[in-house]
Amino acid sequence: MPIQPGTHILHTVQPGDTVYNLSVQYESNLDAIYRANALYPPFVDPYVIFPGQLLVIPKILSNETITLYVVQRGDTLWSISQRFSAFPSLLAGINMTIHNPNFIYTNQQIQLPAVVYDVTTGDSLTEISERTGVAIPTIIQANAERLYISPDVLFEGMKLIIPLPTSENIVVTRPYPSSVIRENQLITGYARAYEANVLYRVVDDNNIVVTNETFTTADYGAPTYGRFQDAIPFNTQPTTAAGTLQVYTRSAMDDSIQDLVQIRISFEAA
Repeated sequence: MPIQPGTHILHTVQPGDTVYNLSVQYESNLDAIYRANALYPPFVDPYVIFPGQLLVIPKILSNETITLYVVQRGDTLWSISQRFSAFPSLLAGINMTIHNPNFIYTNQQIQLPAVVYDVTTGDSLTEISERTGVAIPTIIQANAERLYISPDVLFEGMKLIIPLPTSENIVVTRPYPSSVIRENQLITGYARAYEANVLYRVVDDNNIVVTNETFTTADYGAPTYGRFQDAIPFNTQPTTAAGTLQVYTRSAMDDSIQDLVQIRISFEAA
């Protein structure tokens, strides 16, 4: 699967940093950092990094799929949210270590609503955007300070940061964009929802409803962000190879859909 499992740490290179020191600091290794960031010819002499460069550092041993951003001097929750196409309130809500949204500190690790995509042979930014449902400008912005990652030239093994689709009050952490889902697939995420009620459904690309509107409950209701999870039922078999998972709430006033988040997914071949 192109979306990479495991923990990935986004570190901005500081004066004096070396690839070796960072591999030790973040429990990675030289080869993993080298490949993830294209630290090889013809882009650069092997292992050369520069202050201000954003690195994707894969943690070698991890049971959790999560993307962590290391706060650098001058960052604010607002600037981080803009960079990775999220909402400041959502970032604060899904990070238990953020007690005051107006105060984050250097070297603090913040969970981002983002995943890491492993580039395979023949990939293009257009194809990755279509497959994940994430706009090209959003992907480019998230990877802007990665000096040797070019939207025009992608090589196998490069790692791209892909911001997850979100609303201000909902983020889906599984399934990942472009992943294959099947009946009883686990859906997980965070939501800030009235009475903690989170709704979802699945439609295929023929607009056939595969999963009727279904509800699950987060472990906290608004104004707190709570975790939710459920096993996705299939009420109808999909008629296409791909579709969309829609997650949302409904207005208590007029029952209209609110906070809609749409995740592009694929279906298991028969």
